[in-house]
Amino acid sequence: MVELRQYQKDGITKIFNAWNPAKDNLMKVLFQMPTGTGKTTVFSEIVRKAQLKNKTVLLVVHRTELVEQIKDRLATFEVDAGIITAGVKPEPNKAIQVATIQTLSRREYPKADIVIIDECHHSKADTYKTLWSIYPNARFLGVTATPVRLNGDGFSDLFDTLISLGKLSYFIKEGYLAPIKHRVCGIPNLENVRQVRRDYDLQMLKNVMLDNSLMADLIESYLKFAKGKKTIVFAVDIEHSKSIVDRYIAAGVQAVHIDANTSKIERKEKLNQFRNGTIKVLCNVDIVSEGFDVPDCEAVQLARPTKSLVLYLQQVGRCMRPADGKEFGIVLDNAGLWLEHGLSFIDREWSLEGVKKHRKVVNPKDVIAIDEEGRIRELKRPPEADGLELVELTEELERLLVFESYLSQAIIKEHKLVSVVYKYFTYLAEKNTSITEYEMKYAHKRLNKEGYTHKIGFWYHRKKELDELLKEK
Repeated sequence: MVELRQYQKDGITKIFNAWNPAKDNLMKVLFQMPTGTGKTTVFSEIVRKAQLKNKTVLLVVHRTELVEQIKDRLATFEVDAGIITAGVKPEPNKAIQVATIQTLSRREYPKADIVIIDECHHSKADTYKTLWSIYPNARFLGVTATPVRLNGDGFSDLFDTLISLGKLSYFIKEGYLAPIKHRVCGIPNLENVRQVRRDYDLQMLKNVMLDNSLMADLIESYLKFAKGKKTIVFAVDIEHSKSIVDRYIAAGVQAVHIDANTSKIERKEKLNQFRNGTIKVLCNVDIVSEGFDVPDCEAVQLARPTKSLVLYLQQVGRCMRPADGKEFGIVLDNAGLWLEHGLSFIDREWSLEGVKKHRKVVNPKDVIAIDEEGRIRELKRPPEADGLELVELTEELERLLVFESYLSQAIIKEHKLVSVVYKYFTYLAEKNTSITEYEMKYAHKRLNKEGYTHKIGFWYHRKKELDELLKEK
C-alpha cells in the first residue's frame, strides 16, 4: 500500500469536501499542486477510494506515454484499470478506464461517475470540452501544476472551484522539492519576432535562436554552470534541437535529440540512456515538459522563448524533484524567460481567471543578482544579469545592499574595515531591526575577502548589544 504524505491527504480531503452534495455542490474541481509533489499519487488514491465504493472512473490524459505510466501507478494502489488508446485491446468491463483524449473521441465513451483529467491545462481544447456534455452528472477533477491555459486563459467556464495545495516555497523549505538556482545565460533580441495566437511565431523564433552567438552561449553556459550534470534542453523546433545536439557533440558532450516524430522504440532507448547517465544532455521539442520523471535531472536549459507561463513552469519543473546527492536544480535561462514571467521559483497566486497579463520583470526592485563569488549585486538593466544567479529581493537582501555600499565606500576611502561593522549596526538600529544569521555570515565572509581579521564572534557580540538596545526602545 502506498503511504501518502500529509499534504496529499489534506488535498484529497479538500477535494471530497468540495464534491460533497450536502455542502456547496462544487462538482467540477480544479486541483493545483506544484510539479513533483505527487499529483499522480493524489488522484490514484481518489480512484482507489472510488473503486471501494463501486464507482466508475474515467481518467483522461493527452499523450500515449502517460497511459501505461498511470496504469502502472494505479496498480500500486491495487487498482486494475482498462486502457483506451490506439493499438491496445479495450477492456470495457473494467470500472476504471485510462484513456488518451485522441482515442477516446473516436470510441464509445465508457460510463463514469468521476472524470479525472490529468495535465488539465489542455482541457479547453474542443475534444476535452465534449466531456462536460457527455458526463453532465459526473464529478470532475482537473489536475495540474499550472491552472492556466497555454495562451493565458483561465478555466472559470469549466470548473466551479480551484483548490491550490500550497505555495512552492513551502515544498522547497520542507524538502519535497529541490531549491533552484536560476542563471541568466544571455537574453535574445525578440523585438522583430511577431506573435501568433499569443505566442512567438516559431519560424521567426527559430531563425533568431539559431544565431551563432546564441548557439555558442548554450554550450558555454552548460560547461560553466552545469558541466557533467544531467540536463534537459528545450528547443524551438526539430531543426533547432538537432543543431543544438550537434554543437554539444562537437564540444565533447554526449547529447541526443527526441521529438514527437521519434519512434517509440528509439525514444525509449534515448530516455533510458539519459536516465542511466550514459547521455548527459537530452534535447527535445515539447516531449519532456510534462509527465517525465527523472528525479536526478540536475539542470534544464531554456532555449525556447515563450509567452506561455505554463510551458515555462512545466519545463523548469523537470529539475525540481529531489534526489540523493542533489543539492539544487539549475535553470540555465538562455531565453530571457525571467523577463517574461518572473523567476522560476517564486510563489504565484492562482485563480480560475487565468493570467490576464504577462508580468514583465524589468524593475530592478523585483530581483537581485548573486555573482560567482557569492556577492549580491543590484541590477539596473537586464543585460547586467548575464552570467549571474537571480533571487527575489527580500528586506534582508535589501539591507545587505546597504552593507555593500558601506563596504565599497570604506575600500575606496581606505577606511578600516571594522568601521563597516559599526556603521551597519548603526543603520540597523535606526531601522529598528535586528540582524539575521544569514546577514552576519554573509557580511563576515565579504569582509574576510577584503582582509578583515575579526572572528564571527565579534558579530554576535554586536548583535547582542543591538538586541538589548531594541528592547529598550
